[in-house]
Amino acid sequence: MDKSGLERRYFLALVCASALTPSCLHAATRTVTDSRGRQVVLGAASRIACIGGTITETLYRLGAADQIVAVDTTSTWPEAALKDKKSLGYMRAISSEGVLSVKPDLILAMDAAGPADAMSQLVASGIPIVFVDSTPSPDAIIGRTQFLAKVVNREQAGTQLAQDIQQKFSALKDWRDTHAASPRVLFIMRMTNNRPLAAGRGTAADAVIRLAGGVNVGADLQGYKLLNTESLVTLKPDIILTMNQGGEDIRKALLSDPGFGLTPAGQKKAIVEMEGERLLGFGPRTPEAALDLARLMAKAEHPA
Repeated sequence: MDKSGLERRYFLALVCASALTPSCLHAATRTVTDSRGRQVVLGAASRIACIGGTITETLYRLGAADQIVAVDTTSTWPEAALKDKKSLGYMRAISSEGVLSVKPDLILAMDAAGPADAMSQLVASGIPIVFVDSTPSPDAIIGRTQFLAKVVNREQAGTQLAQDIQQKFSALKDWRDTHAASPRVLFIMRMTNNRPLAAGRGTAADAVIRLAGGVNVGADLQGYKLLNTESLVTLKPDIILTMNQGGEDIRKALLSDPGFGLTPAGQKKAIVEMEGERLLGFGPRTPEAALDLARLMAKAEHPA
């Protein structure tokens, strides 16, 4: 073989060797199993589209903000996310065309994201899409944190963040151990024709109420249900819990309802509001949010 042929082979060998360095090989062959049991092969993931505020918040905490190109409107924390990144709209009303227009090389979506047709179209696009478990529980938060850390190749940061979250759950437990009260709480998402849409079992609201030491009086309901005045009186909530978003309208509607005035919550005007994603997102801020909720409930039960 002549000299030029040897040089060509040497050059090709160098190219192949550089392509198969440990970091590149790891990025090229890294596989994860998502919440739907799908095996997803991941690449470098330098242009991530996040569908779900919990995902966005966790990636920011892991130091992966620069890898994110777009987020959905539930990504309210940190505030820079919605300001600095392109918007994909609401996570349950996603347009597949809108997601693909930002040219992501990885799509991360909470399992509750939708609509189903849009999610199917994204799966069919060939771009890696990973669905993330949305179970509202402390163990699931730790699991999500470690899973997302693996997805973005930040396992060490994931371990540290998981430890921080666990310590804050321990602080919540310590507070609850010294505050035995279990107020009866009703979470109201919004008012529809002056009827409250209340949270039953299987909801994030139900889970966070229990986590904070309360009793969800809507637990006999499944999902979210509209209540009438008679049902509200029968449930006898000590406290009404709402989100800041729309909370003022809910407060006005309840306080003008004679039936609400017959409940313990109505008699004390015990209405507690918290920011929606912090309260219901079940992400890294959840243990602190649950502790704040526990303190707010204690204050509403025993106003100064």
